Amino acid sequence: MSEDQEVRTTLVDGVRVVSAGGEFDLDTIDALAQTLTHVPEDSAGTVLDLADVAFADSAFLHLLLRAGHHHRTVGTPLVLARPSTAVARLLDVTDTARAFTLAPSVPAATAEIRAAETGGTAFR
Repeated sequence: MSEDQEVRTTLVDGVRVVSAGGEFDLDTIDALAQTLTHVPEDSAGTVLDLADVAFADSAFLHLLLRAGHHHRTVGTPLVLARPSTAVARLLDVTDTARAFTLAPSVPAATAEIRAAETGGTAFR
């Protein structure tokens, strides 16, 4: 994993997948913030793949909470996929994991969003 930040966006079966990697703090979070605050109308939801996040601080957590709120406001699901050890620890220490839908993989997260479209649930 790299200290540099990487934010990539792809579309998988109508679901936007945002992959984040590197170290994120107040000084380095802008690109990810811009990506997560824009929710495309043609997307069924957003999967945020966190497997390659090496470091995340309170600014990162605040961004996740704001993104979750924004997605709920516009009626589009946000699912956090494959939280890295750093992200899982941050969510655990702050007791905020319950504020998010978490998935063990990108395909599972995509399935969760697809299930939400039909009123079901893929996993819990």
